[in-house]
Order: sequence, then structure tokens, then C-alpha cells
Amino acid sequence: MRVDVRYGEGSLPLDLSERFSIEQIVPQTVTTHPNTASELLRVIESPLDSRPFSHMISEVDSIAIVVNRVQHRSVVNTLLHSLLKSVETFASNPENVIVIYPITERTSKTEVDDFLDNPESRGHSLMLHNPNSKSSLKYIGDTPTYSTPVQINEGYLCADMKIGLGEIQPDVFYGATGGRMSVIPSVSGRRTINRNTKLQATKQIGQFKLETPSCKDMLEISQLAGLDFIVNVVSDWQGNLAHIMAGNSFTSWMSGVKSAAGLAKADYSRHADIAIVSAGGSPNDLTLYDAIDCLYSAYEVTEHGGSIVLVAECSRDVGAKGFLHGMSEYSTDEDIIAAAETNYEFGMEKARFFWNVLRTRNVVICSRLRDSLVEERFHCTAVKDPQEGLEAAKNMLASCKKVTILDDGIRTTPKLVID
Repeated sequence: MRVDVRYGEGSLPLDLSERFSIEQIVPQTVTTHPNTASELLRVIESPLDSRPFSHMISEVDSIAIVVNRVQHRSVVNTLLHSLLKSVETFASNPENVIVIYPITERTSKTEVDDFLDNPESRGHSLMLHNPNSKSSLKYIGDTPTYSTPVQINEGYLCADMKIGLGEIQPDVFYGATGGRMSVIPSVSGRRTINRNTKLQATKQIGQFKLETPSCKDMLEISQLAGLDFIVNVVSDWQGNLAHIMAGNSFTSWMSGVKSAAGLAKADYSRHADIAIVSAGGSPNDLTLYDAIDCLYSAYEVTEHGGSIVLVAECSRDVGAKGFLHGMSEYSTDEDIIAAAETNYEFGMEKARFFWNVLRTRNVVICSRLRDSLVEERFHCTAVKDPQEGLEAAKNMLASCKKVTILDDGIRTTPKLVID
């Protein structure tokens, strides 16, 4: 049996012809695909727990649309184009619209404008939000539960109506994407982001766990910042559009989360000795920091003491410095928790998670990272292709009876089904 494992913009081959049980775990797929433009118009005019979109925008003078975490460019372009078309039709002041896009590295406005299908050419403003730019931020108070100082982009705050456009999918650290992520981290300052992710480094996390301290803090941040309306898409793991949710920033998001959880669920029959997991390719495996989330599903499907082969290109190296420091300067997840309480650095939350995996699993990393970096700083075995990874994983075990393949670990929520 040959399997093509997603890797960067392409895939790598894996031959599974040996005599052991093989199980491929994949989430649900949709068979009917709604027309994006017509479905968007329908849902924004019949929104959940909100007045029709056309009524709301006709009563305001300025609008901010925050675009965040939509993986597929064609979906972004169609959604934003259709949303702006409705704004241009119904708004009393359609030229006073700002599109906000969050950036975490050097990105030109021309690149983003092109990615978003040129909203500036339609007469709308485009703002790149940099969480490190203190001059563009305004402090609006602290969250009531965890006293997180809330610093928000002033361009967003000045708008009469604030709209979030994003995608809902499982997330180990945020529970699920979409909804309140249009505020935190998309228009928040670095201090706000770090205080929230510190909760992920020291408290409970998990896919679709929405009552964690970090999630509660995110909700309070979005309420303080006044997110008025959201448009969120739900797609399957292959990128096919399943649903578009619109309306109240909490009610419609929760409805979308339910849909996303159903699509992410993947049944499996028994735990494996070895799991071979892909982060789903680019952009989820640009860095090891991005890809590490897929270990959550691989951990769930493997036996205690089993092996995981992580397949992730990592063309942009490791990622957040706090992640690297957390893996190279500490030895356990408990060490990370203790250090984060007094000296948190962004990325430590993923180092804590990784250390927890390494406590009971052997991890092999197939990537473009230097072997010495993988082995000395991340305490894993480095390989250059999945076949070599499988052999390395087998050599770590006394015996191997079952191998499980996870084609997209980030979008998969495994569920053990016992006959």
C-alpha cells in the first residue's frame, strides 16, 4: 500500500507493504457544496441572533472588516468580494470602509491587497495590523476574570460597525478558530496576546474545549472590543465549503463550532503502535511551531510508549523563539509551567504541549530542519522522508502490530469506537 503524505506544497511517498495492520484516519467530507456568493447573501440577510446585515450597515458611517485565519485564497476572495459588494449596495457611506489584515512578519501592503483581491482598487482602505506597533494601539481596560490588559488597533476601534471574517476549525490552543479571533489575536497588541497565550502555557487546552481559561479570556476581550457581526466559513479537511455562518459574534460562532466539530470527528478502531501524521501541508507546516498542533491527534491514537512520525516541511524553520527556548532550556512540561508563571515568552505554550507528548511518546520528525537542531534542541529523531521515519519509529519499539495514518492531523479529532 502506497500513501502520499502531505508535505509543504506537495507530498512525500510512503510504502506500507509490510505485514502489519494499517488504519487511515480521516475526518468527514461534504458531498454538496453551496455557492459561496449566493449562500453568503442568504446568511447575512437571515443572520443568527442579529438584525439583517443590510439594515445594520445602512445605519452606520464607518465599517471595519477584519480578515483572519481563512486558509484558502479562493474562499477569502469570494467572501470578501461578496461582503464588500453588499456594503457598497446598502451602506450609507460605502467609501468609509477599512479592511484590516493581521501580519506577524514583514509583509507589504501590495502583497496583502493582491491576496485579498485588491479591495483598495475598489476604493476601500487596507490596514495591516502589527501587534508590535504600539503607536496604533489603544488600551481599553482589563478583562474581569484574568486581568488581561486589552490593547486594540485604533482603526478597528474607531469604526461604527466591526465585522469579523474568518474560518472555524479545530485548534488545540484556542479550542476552535473563528469568532473572537477577529479581535484576539487579529487586532490585539502583543501585550494582550502574550497575557492570553500565557494561560495556554499554564492551564488546560484542547480541541473544541471552549471553557478553558484562555477561551474565557478571549471571549471577554472580544466583548470589550465590541465585535458586532461575524461571517465565518466551515470547510472540510479537503477545503470544500460546508457552511457559512453569520450574525451575532458568539451565537453564530457557536453554531459554526458545532458544525466544524462534526466534520473534524474521525472514528478509529484501536490504538496504534505508530502514528504517521501530516500537518496537512502548507501553510500549516511552514514552521515547526505551526505544525506541532497535529501531534494532538497523533497522541490520541497511539499507545502509551508508542511512536509518532511528524511529517512537516518547516521551510521557514522553527518559528516562535519562545518555542525553541522552551524546548532547549527546560526538560519537562512542569518546568515550562513554572517558568511561564514568572517569565513567559510567546511560544512557551507549544513547548509545554510538546514536552507533554514527549513524556510518553517517541517522536520522529521528517522535515527540512537541520538534524542537529531536531535532535539536540527538540530531543527527537530527524529523518528526511516518511519511509525512513517509519523505520526509525519501528526500531524504537519491541514490536509493531498497527500503524495509523493521519492525513491532516490539525483538522482531525479522533474518536475511539469500540465494537
